[in-house]
Amino acid sequence: MKTRNVLRYLHDEPLRLRIQTQLNRGEARHGLARWLFFADQGEFRTSDFEMIMNKASCLSLLSNAVVLWNTLQLERIVTELRTSGTTIRDEDLVHVWPLQRRHITPNGVYFANRTMPAFVLPEPVEA
Repeated sequence: MKTRNVLRYLHDEPLRLRIQTQLNRGEARHGLARWLFFADQGEFRTSDFEMIMNKASCLSLLSNAVVLWNTLQLERIVTELRTSGTTIRDEDLVHVWPLQRRHITPNGVYFANRTMPAFVLPEPVEA
């Protein structure tokens, strides 16, 4: 079975590209989590199961918040560009991932602006 899958992988270029794309996405997701998990430098340094699960849950929530924020900002930017007359093909947007992190400072300055209006999430899209 393993030999057949290896030979199929070597012979089938579209399959190789799909697998490589998925591997890249997984690595990008792990890279984002390591970037956000700055205090312990991407490692759980305790043997307490409850503490590990708590940190993992918080890290997952934070990662998902970053992905949501990036997705909403990408949508806003693409809409603005298309409104201004710039041609952006949907085929090109397939290659844009919401896992970017250069704009995030995980251990930087934090502040709360109480005069800022609440962030309103868009309505869910039915698939």
